Amino acid sequence: MQTSLAEQIAQLMPDAAVVAVDQHCKVRYWSPGAEKLLGLPAAAVMEEAGLTSDPCNSCQSAYEVAPHDKVDGRIITLQTAGGQRRVVKKYTMPLFDAEGQFDGGIAVLIAYPTIPQEDVTQPVSGKPYHGMISHDKAMQDVFLMINRVARTDLPVLVRGESGTGKELVARAIHEESRRQGQSFVAINCATLNPNILESELFGHVKGAFTGAIRQHVGVFEQARGGTLFLDEIAEIPLDLQAKLLRVLETGEFTPLGGEQRLIADVRIITATHRALREEAKSGRFRHDLLYRLRVIPIFLPPLRERRRDIPLLAKHLLREQANGSPVPELTSAAMEQLLQYDWPGNVRELRNVLSYAWVMSNGASIDVQHLPAELHGSLSSSRSTTPAHSSRKRLEQEEIQAAVERHHGNLSQVAQALGISRTTLWRKLKQQNPNQTTEHSENLDAS
Repeated sequence: MQTSLAEQIAQLMPDAAVVAVDQHCKVRYWSPGAEKLLGLPAAAVMEEAGLTSDPCNSCQSAYEVAPHDKVDGRIITLQTAGGQRRVVKKYTMPLFDAEGQFDGGIAVLIAYPTIPQEDVTQPVSGKPYHGMISHDKAMQDVFLMINRVARTDLPVLVRGESGTGKELVARAIHEESRRQGQSFVAINCATLNPNILESELFGHVKGAFTGAIRQHVGVFEQARGGTLFLDEIAEIPLDLQAKLLRVLETGEFTPLGGEQRLIADVRIITATHRALREEAKSGRFRHDLLYRLRVIPIFLPPLRERRRDIPLLAKHLLREQANGSPVPELTSAAMEQLLQYDWPGNVRELRNVLSYAWVMSNGASIDVQHLPAELHGSLSSSRSTTPAHSSRKRLEQEEIQAAVERHHGNLSQVAQALGISRTTLWRKLKQQNPNQTTEHSENLDAS
């Protein structure tokens, strides 16, 4: 049945790769379009089963069909016999016999264009980038790294304190990649009981263990064709680390209690707040797994190391919460409190603080009394070393000078980027450096 149906589809779609397999994943039909698209003649793959055949190492995911597959297309990357990278959209149709037993299926692959360079979102300082925003040099480097690594399928390890935006980075990589139309699945390894973590990752079949009354699809299968984000990867037990390593090495996995091997067609991004090298030295994390996951490391700075971003972030987060309503302004005193605080919870804590202040202010301007209690002592305790007004003034000066440099002295663009009028900008520049008043004035008139 598979072969005759596949031949009919191949006649209708001569440029597509049409493959029919039996219930054991042995190839029964390999269309001329498949030979052309994947560079493998039918004789090289017929009667072969998955990874047992050397010629099929690069095309297993091309023809694999599982009983629970959906017809919906998913994007995968294959390698031709000549070593070329080929991006395709794959449609699968599992077939069943009269008794409802899985009887193989048909896979159809269509060439899929990669993302053109001009379609990739380019980060701009001070502008929102996939939910993140920053003027800070370290964060701008992170944005550029996201832009670069998104074009590959290499594993990425995001390192940063809690609340710095590790999942936002993972989502940005996914949204900039060729997998952008597929699933993004995130799982926090620290929040799950170690006894069920293996099932959450790889799934289980009915009857695999006591209480397994139905089949469960794990996140590796849920993210098939897309991106899998494993947060707090350092919390995975050592025995499960070995199984995860095996998946990364072979590109396949088996659900708990199951026998059929499935292809792990996912982009892996992991994150942790721990130093994995130190975890490996102490014996809590496998060295070999570390090297597999840490191909591309990305480090996120804590908010206390980029304080000049706080006014920008505050305005951005308040605008998000407003959702079209009038955005309350922060008074100078309230902003001083935000600038002096150390932010152990980073951007996540800043978001929560602003949400609290919004409620307490009833949507009007946000002042000191509207901030949570833990922020009220931050300013008075810091006055003995650095005056708050001086600190805020310095941060404002740095932000203005950075904007002037970015826009090459075009003050109209600088004022627009800072969200102030050109007259206000001119006045602040005059206060900062009276000797350059004439030069800035001339640029202002010319812009």
